[in-house]
Amino acid sequence: MHAWGWVLLLALVVAAAVGRQLYLYPGGWKFAFASEYGPARRDLDRARGALRGLERTARKELAGARGAVDTAATAHRRRVRDAEERIARLRDPGRGGYRDELGALSLYEYVLVVSTDDFSGDLPLHEIAVRSDHTRTAGHLYLVGPDGRQHLVTYATADIAEEHVRKFVVDVHNAIAAAKSFQRDRPAQLRQAKADLHQATNDTSEQENAQLHLEEVTARQSGDLRIPAARQDLAAAHDRWQELTGHRPY
Repeated sequence: MHAWGWVLLLALVVAAAVGRQLYLYPGGWKFAFASEYGPARRDLDRARGALRGLERTARKELAGARGAVDTAATAHRRRVRDAEERIARLRDPGRGGYRDELGALSLYEYVLVVSTDDFSGDLPLHEIAVRSDHTRTAGHLYLVGPDGRQHLVTYATADIAEEHVRKFVVDVHNAIAAAKSFQRDRPAQLRQAKADLHQATNDTSEQENAQLHLEEVTARQSGDLRIPAARQDLAAAHDRWQELTGHRPY
């Protein structure tokens, strides 16, 4: 910035400060700046500051109480939503989370997705069986579906290492065991999830406590005489300034 730019900026800052001073202490230059009227300005500042401090404290307290009500309501909705989503997942778990894949097979938490020439679809893990064998040139996976039909998936060892196939088979076996446990426990989990939803829906104690606190704060502030008294003190300070200068402050 050029020197004249800094001068202009400084001039604007000074002008703003002077304008603010004249606005706060109306009546002319001497009343706004002269040292002999410093006590009168301080009297006005004291009354303004006292009211401003009380109002700021009251607003902050009231905003906090209202915020607590909103927070409690949000938390209640979140608990209900989480319980509802838990029930939905138990009723229709879908594929579940992705676990692993091997060529035409993709393993998920609850299903094995197959995409071969003779079959394409999802096989529920808790209703299938899998085994494998290996030759020098190929690995073979035998899948038995829920209907008893078998599906053969063959991998050339030149394309996929045998240890990779074996690891995938182990992962499938473990996923089958976990899926069977899930299916066995699902009715009990669903009953518990419904009970959790009922409890979450009906437990509004946090909201009620927050609302009660808000009502207490509102009632206490309504009966607090300090702010009305501070307003009267400020009005009296305005009167004194007007008597002195002929101009009433804002």
